[in-house]
Formats: sequence, C-alpha cells, structure tokens
Amino acid sequence: MAGEIEVDIQKILIGDEERLSPFAKRSDESLGRCRPIERDPFRLEFARDETRILHSRPFRRLKHKTQVFLSPNDDHICTRMEHVLHVSSIAAVIGRCLNLNTDLINAIAKGHDLGHPPFGHTGESVLNKIIAEDKGVPGGFKHEIHGLRVVDKLTNYGAGLNLTYEVRDGIATHCGESFERIVCPDRGRDLHKLESLDDRTGMPATLEGCLVRLVDRIAYLGRDLEDAIKARLIKKEDIPREVTRGLGADNGRIIGVFANDTIANSAGKDRIEMSEEIFGLMKTLKEFNYERIYKHPEVKRVADKANKMLEMLFYEVERIYEKSERGRGAPFVAATVKASPVLETFFRFTKNTNYNDEIEPWRVVADYVAGMTDHFAEKTFTQLFMPSPFV
Repeated sequence: MAGEIEVDIQKILIGDEERLSPFAKRSDESLGRCRPIERDPFRLEFARDETRILHSRPFRRLKHKTQVFLSPNDDHICTRMEHVLHVSSIAAVIGRCLNLNTDLINAIAKGHDLGHPPFGHTGESVLNKIIAEDKGVPGGFKHEIHGLRVVDKLTNYGAGLNLTYEVRDGIATHCGESFERIVCPDRGRDLHKLESLDDRTGMPATLEGCLVRLVDRIAYLGRDLEDAIKARLIKKEDIPREVTRGLGADNGRIIGVFANDTIANSAGKDRIEMSEEIFGLMKTLKEFNYERIYKHPEVKRVADKANKMLEMLFYEVERIYEKSERGRGAPFVAATVKASPVLETFFRFTKNTNYNDEIEPWRVVADYVAGMTDHFAEKTFTQLFMPSPFV
C-alpha cells in the first residue's frame, strides 16, 4: 500500500513539472549531484535541495549577518536571512506567473548568500583585498563564488550539502550587484566545471537562476530605503521625485512595481527582462541608495571600524593557526583556547576533511572568517585583542 502511494505522489509531482514552461528546468533534466543519493518518494530533487539548505548551519547563521546597518540593536533592521527569504518569496511569485520551476527558484534563492562574510559588503571588500592583494590570488574573494565553496566543501566538516548542479550554478552566478535589464541563461555552459569560476561574468545556466539574479536587487533596493528612513539617515522627501512617482516610496509598492514589470516583460520568453522605463527608475534608485545610504558618513564610519577589526582578526587568526602547527601543537592550542575560549570553535573548524598540509593557511582562515556572524566576529576580536582581568 505504501509503495502504491509513493508511486502516485511521484506521478503527481512529475505531472506538475510536465506542465511547466518549455523554458523551465525540470527535475528529470537535472545533471544530478556530484554524489548520487537515493530518490525521495515525496520530493523532487530541487525541493530536496531547498530543505538541505534550510537545515544547514550556514543558513542559520544568516540571521546574525547584516546587510547595510552592521550589528544593529534594532530587531527590525534587515538581516541577511530576511533578505534571502524576501528573494525567495518575490522570485517564487514571479516564477509561478512565468510557469517556471518554483522548487529550483526557492533552493537557489535560499542558498544564494550563504557565502557572504560578516558585516555585509564591508566584510567582502576586506577579504577581497587580503586575498587579492596580500595573498596574490587572482579573483580575490567574491561571496557568490565562495558560496559554492560553502555548500560543496565547508558545510558538515567537508562533506558539503551535495546539491544539484543547477542549484550550485544559481548560487555561484547570482551576483545581485550586477545590474542588467535583460538576464539571459547561458545554457551552453558546462556545469561540471563550476569550481573553475573566478569572476562575475558568467550568467546562470537556468532561467530560474536568471530570475533570482534579477530579484536579488528587487529585494534589497526598497528594503534598504526603508531601513535608512527608520535609521533617520534620509527622509521620504529626499527620494528622487521620479522614483516616488514611478515606483512609490514604500518597500511593498516598490517591490510590486518591479515584480509586475518583470512578469509583463518576461512572459513567454527565454530571458528575464524589465522594461526600459522601470529599469531606468531602478538604476536611479540604486544611485540614490549608493550616494545617500551606502556612502553616508555614519554608515561609512561604522564600516571603517568593521574593516579594521576584520583585517586585524584575519591576520591574528592566521598567525595563531601557523604557530599552532595547523592545530597539531597541543600545548599551544590549549594555552590559546584558555586565553581566548572562542578559538576552540576555530580549532574544531580546522578538522574539515578537505584541509591538508597542501592547503595554504590563509585559505583556512578566510573560510573561517567568512563564516562568522557579525556578533561572533566582535566576540572573537574582543577575546583576542581586548585586555581582561586575571585576578
């Protein structure tokens, strides 16, 4: 009886996918996973990926990684987790209207920022500078490409999440900082070579990935505006008049206009597209946000502090790792953990099965620091650099 029910459910699930747009990616068209796993009777493969991401530790930590306003005391300021949920929600609505695979959309959306370091783009710029300039590594540090490393090699002490190629591709190519009016899938790209990506020129291989790439901007532009007003950095009256006329001044209205325009201009096409008019307003809003919010003196003041703190943190952890003989020097490790108990987490982290003596110490440290939340980075810095009483 149970077997018959499983067969019936599989037929329903597969039947639903057969009715998708010819441009959608169906589960039975997936290239699969690096390591095959037993089929699930009640979920198709992309839905399983979403669940794997949701239950992973890197996803849980997103609730303590911030977007623009670093380590806020206000619980209503946007966190990285809230952002990925916004992307997932908005992209699923648009994708359903375009008859795309919402399982794939939700998996990519929920995993797209797993590679983001603490302190938003400030943290990313610090790691990029260290890796590109000091360590001389081409490509430096890019959170979306690091996201692929997170799901493949860092989660579960090296076992990874073993996601499908299509979800991994969507994570590695989402790049919400890149503003294109039209996002076309690169269906000819070899997804078996995803690990060779080191820049942001590649487009997603699926239309679902293209949608997440565009929606990433939709989700943060209006939300950052909302947070900036709440933080009293700007007032609604400061927003350019053409933006308020064409998009509105509230996040919900802005999202609605962007979403409606994307649906209207992408229906029946093998690309995700916005109208020139609404895309022009999106660029105007982006430029306003950069000038009045992201480059605001108060935001920059906090970012500069975070920048210095993360840089000092990186080099100190690297020094400790090397002096500890990659964690093998038991007396040194014990003394270090006694002085800074938070580093016990670091030495556990170094037990990752992908780490060996051929891996450069900076790579291990970069992986560790990139995984920190804002609060954990502050706690680690305090224990490493701030004096504490011993009597």
